[in-house]
Amino acid sequence: MSSSNNFVVQFTDFPAFLMLMLGVNDKDSDFDQMIEFFCDEAQLPNVNTATGTQNGLYLGSGSIDYPHTRVFTEIQLEFMLDANLSALKFLNKWYGTIFSGDDLDYVRSNENPLPENRITRLRYRDDYACTIKITKSEIGPNSTTERRPITYVLEKAYPYAIDAVPLQFGSSQVTKVTAQFKYQRHYTIERDITGAS
Repeated sequence: MSSSNNFVVQFTDFPAFLMLMLGVNDKDSDFDQMIEFFCDEAQLPNVNTATGTQNGLYLGSGSIDYPHTRVFTEIQLEFMLDANLSALKFLNKWYGTIFSGDDLDYVRSNENPLPENRITRLRYRDDYACTIKITKSEIGPNSTTERRPITYVLEKAYPYAIDAVPLQFGSSQVTKVTAQFKYQRHYTIERDITGAS
């Protein structure tokens, strides 16, 4: 039986501009490990269909629904935060690269206030969208994520919302951040893991 707490999330195919803005290079294993190990909750994308209605197809029949468009709904990923808040900073920088101009400076390392009359421009999607791979994995003989029956590949994905991070006094808990992602479409890679030994 499949267990819900075995999965791997990867961000790949970053545009060169986005990698430069985020300070990530092609062989940055620390970044890959942060995404894989700190991702606490993910969703496998659902499949939905937009339908239209046709009336009077046959004499005496009512309206009949027919499919016309595949609908790819957004997903959310939740990350545990280390003391440096690395995942939160990464998501804020990624979100910031969607917009150009002075608003990009809202992620700052100094305390100087931004001018009130700053401008905001939108970048092209090819400059900030990447591929997200969500792989459902199962325990294998050599590794806890060795068997990988299915991978969802989300094309042209980007964070469109970063949820509020709750802070409170009381019992100590790991701080987490949740981000909502939109994407152009997805497809699946399926593997047969029944013969793993």
